[in-house]
Amino acid sequence: MRKYKKYTREEYSKKFDDLMKNTFNYVMQEGEQIVQCKEPYPAYWFVSNKGYLFSAYGSKIKVIKPNHRHTGIKNKDGSRTGQDWYYEYKIVDQKHNKHVSMYRVMSDCFCENEFGSEDNEIHHIRKKNQYKPSEGKECNRAENLQLLPREIHKNLTYYASKPDAEHNKELEEKIKNADCPSFQLSQEQFQDLLIAALYDCNVSGGTAIMYTTTITDNVEDIEAEAHVLDVGKILKQNMEECE
Repeated sequence: MRKYKKYTREEYSKKFDDLMKNTFNYVMQEGEQIVQCKEPYPAYWFVSNKGYLFSAYGSKIKVIKPNHRHTGIKNKDGSRTGQDWYYEYKIVDQKHNKHVSMYRVMSDCFCENEFGSEDNEIHHIRKKNQYKPSEGKECNRAENLQLLPREIHKNLTYYASKPDAEHNKELEEKIKNADCPSFQLSQEQFQDLLIAALYDCNVSGGTAIMYTTTITDNVEDIEAEAHVLDVGKILKQNMEECE
């Protein structure tokens, strides 16, 4: 059996840098970053925010191709509509390899915890079912992922489940059934109302969250994101514009 020298994380980092510089013919893309994977992933794994996973385990760098599987509840014809890309790695004293989803490796290494929550889920901005089985790196690149609190992820998933026109129709029905008054606001009035709401949020110490979705008639094409608004910055800009 062939044996490899055991390296520390620091030694693997140096080894990877040396191989990339001297023997591996790889052209970095614009904005690309490559970092050493954090624990519990192997120290010889190095991941790119563009969706590539490299291994420095042997005598040369290898690009690890993710496995693909269909996921979700089976349809009547026995097929599954969801999909996932995953990697495998060996754990000492374990009989079977550990499986880890590609998007989780990417998220653990690159995604910012923008909301500061400990109960997070990983969100795909462009839906996974919009990608072909061969497009794992495009689907799971860092820029297509967000780390969101469970409740915010639930809300965002709902907003992305229907076209904008359907959501508006539902809202109109709710207002009608609740027998609530409705008002027509000008752009200036709406902006004043929004600034007042942001001011109240800032005073109360709350968090303002902005949900954005693509306006399209095809629900499959909807891209959805959620971000924390910098309320202080917005209010400051508004005051400067009013002076």
